[in-house]
Amino acid sequence: MNNVMFINFYMRPSTVDSTLGAVYVQVRVNKAVIVLGAVSSVSGLNLPKSIMVELSHWDKRKQRVKPACLHATVLNKAISECEQRLEKIYAQHQGYDRKMTAKGLKAQFVQGGKGVFSFPALIEKFIAEKVALHFRDSTVETYKYKMRPLLEFLKHEGISEYPAEEFTKGVLKRYKTYLITHRNNKPNSAEKACQVVKTVLLWAAENELITINPLQYTRIRVDKTPNLECLDQEEVQMVVEANLCSRLRAVADCFIFSCYTGLAYQDLKQLGKHSLQTVEGSKCLVGERQKTGTSYCIPVTPVIAGLLEKYPDLKLRLPSNQYYNSKLKEIMVALRIDKRITTHTARKTFADWCINELGLTEEATIVAMGQKSAKELNAYRRTRPKRLLSEFPASLLQRVINPNPFVQITKAS
Repeated sequence: MNNVMFINFYMRPSTVDSTLGAVYVQVRVNKAVIVLGAVSSVSGLNLPKSIMVELSHWDKRKQRVKPACLHATVLNKAISECEQRLEKIYAQHQGYDRKMTAKGLKAQFVQGGKGVFSFPALIEKFIAEKVALHFRDSTVETYKYKMRPLLEFLKHEGISEYPAEEFTKGVLKRYKTYLITHRNNKPNSAEKACQVVKTVLLWAAENELITINPLQYTRIRVDKTPNLECLDQEEVQMVVEANLCSRLRAVADCFIFSCYTGLAYQDLKQLGKHSLQTVEGSKCLVGERQKTGTSYCIPVTPVIAGLLEKYPDLKLRLPSNQYYNSKLKEIMVALRIDKRITTHTARKTFADWCINELGLTEEATIVAMGQKSAKELNAYRRTRPKRLLSEFPASLLQRVINPNPFVQITKAS
């Protein structure tokens, strides 16, 4: 990478006394110009913030303070220190074949010439830390999956080697536009992807990998309204009774099992003979959720009992998550159920069943779903009119009896 850098030291006159001034350093980097500040404050020599000297004592050709000045030795040493640090930064970029930018140079200069990390480098360190902390493989893969669009955007913009400090609000806006126009993301999904950028920058700032978080005061508004689409009991029964081939039936059985237990995909993988226990004289599925470690207790209903006979010791034929979702789509198309169904829909269906069909209290539903508080239940809760009418006093309800539609039909003469 052929970078071009010019260093210029100049005298900036004082706004109070026109005969005095302070020595400032200005750098031109690849056609961009940036002022680093007064040499007395940015040299790193712990000098006063601004040392004023007479303008006549400045040698413009040599870019040094004339020896006749009282502060000449100190200021000339500060100028030399700034030159050495800037040349060192330039050599680092040339040695690693990295593109220099004005803002990146300033960020690196301010933090004492330490290496400036690009966003891909930060992501690499972020993932490496999660692996070192023994995060689950699925969690690490999820992080990698969320970072992939960002890396593609940086490559598309040609800024992969730019310092992470340059990921300003304007770049974030371009990233959101890229997600919507090039990847066909919905606005809410794009906002969530932008939140990932803030997460990495916040982590980098906390670990002192960057000195400035460019998005520290940037707010990202993500619509908190959850997608509460789920199957009703008639549709669940259609899946139960559907005539499917063996490979689709195995997927459908896993889905039905989750619809009547509320267990997430990762929790289904942990099921075994030990999960079936007797609680207060009733058969229940007992365990801890993989995501939160919260305990759950789910009574075994007739539908689950039937599946337990079909799959002894709870050895469900659980496929990979990707295969699972693709086959669920096939089943929904075959049954003409026009809903966006995924593995997680079963958990929402279970919550709907508990709240609206069984009329369970909030506390009981939280225990059944292995959640910690009512706040976590909000993402699954949607009280339907059926639940309202079941709790409304019967004496106040005006019941309507549907008349026989054939009563007024008379035999033709």
